[in-house]
Amino acid sequence: MPRGQFYTVFTLGFAAAIALLGIAAGVIPLWWPEPAYWFAAAFGAPGKPLTWMTPTVFSFIIAGAAVLLAYWMVTIQQAIVRWSGDRLLAKLNRQYNMIAQLQGREYADEFMRLQAQSMIEESEGKPFNLFGREKMLHAASAAGVRHQPSS
Repeated sequence: MPRGQFYTVFTLGFAAAIALLGIAAGVIPLWWPEPAYWFAAAFGAPGKPLTWMTPTVFSFIIAGAAVLLAYWMVTIQQAIVRWSGDRLLAKLNRQYNMIAQLQGREYADEFMRLQAQSMIEESEGKPFNLFGREKMLHAASAAGVRHQPSS
């Protein structure tokens, strides 16, 4: 499994757990309303608690905060993975253009093909790379690259 995909799956699982626990915690004030009243008294004016803070509103605030936190966790993580992928693609593009300028496009194509093939062969020994290897093999075969497993 590629590093970025592992981070995505891990973050989605963690965010889902936070959201589900937050929703479960949001249901609790519907049967136990005292925390809503404590919150209303704590954040209201002295001697005058918040009158709009009912257990139902408090439940929605708790559940909504958890879902919002989970959403932002996933959004930030996806931005980091996208940035990292863009950096890698830019590096490969610079490398390809440099080789194409110095040696010609045919040599650069062959170099990139060999580089992709070495990445595939390197990942064969890693059983954790479940999805990245298959995508790479499919892209390589679509480009006409023949990959023969080592015996």
